[in-house]
Amino acid sequence: MAWSNETYLIGERVKVEGEKGFGVITRIDTDRGLIYVLFKRMREEAYPYPEAIEQQKLRSEVRQK
Repeated sequence: MAWSNETYLIGERVKVEGEKGFGVITRIDTDRGLIYVLFKRMREEAYPYPEAIEQQKLRSEVRQK
């Protein structure tokens, strides 16, 4: 993946709607339209990208510069 505007999210903590704790964004697959979030106990979930961010299902603590 080439570095672009989306890569500022990788490694950031996010709060996911319907989950107890925080997760960490591990990768963004723009070809498939998925964003992957890693939770405790190495559980990784895929969410639609960019819809999950736009609809506030994933709330990040960082803002784009």
